[in-house]
Amino acid sequence: AKGSFTHIVVYTKSSLVEQTTPAAVALADSVASASSVAFTDKDLDSAQIGGDTYIYLATDTAGAGKSGGGNVNSGVSVYAFSAETAKGSFTHIVVYTKSSLVEQTTPAAMALVDSVASASSVAFADKDLDSAQIGGDTTWTLAADETHVSNYYIYLATDTAGAGKSGGGNVNSGVS
Repeated sequence: AKGSFTHIVVYTKSSLVEQTTPAAVALADSVASASSVAFTDKDLDSAQIGGDTYIYLATDTAGAGKSGGGNVNSGVSVYAFSAETAKGSFTHIVVYTKSSLVEQTTPAAMALVDSVASASSVAFADKDLDSAQIGGDTTWTLAADETHVSNYYIYLATDTAGAGKSGGGNVNSGVS
């Protein structure tokens, strides 16, 4: 049943997390009767990071504005930032060694690459001719780079941001 849903939303998902900002299309409920036939034919987040990485985020290779991260014991070479950690203005990941006395002044550094994958061009054609009921295919354009996309999740929602998302289904990456 259509209920109070107004949109169909599509989320991409990596093995780590489902994105928080979906691609969306307005849901139009077609109604048809013998006297009057009508038919209406009707997206990994940007600026967020997550996964295994090292120690701090910074605004340059020298470690300016370093923040986040944390201490890792010697012998450990991986630090995991939680999924959906805000990237903010950080452009680099920097790693410092630290003795019992002091942290080194010049870090090892790498450019921070924010992976983004979103579905686009969501479309839905309602083929259920009963009022307050929907049925039909939802289509979308696959994310341009599906390297980290494992699935697309499709929901009914009450707005384009996915509020009140409910029901829906799961489609493997590579299928639209």
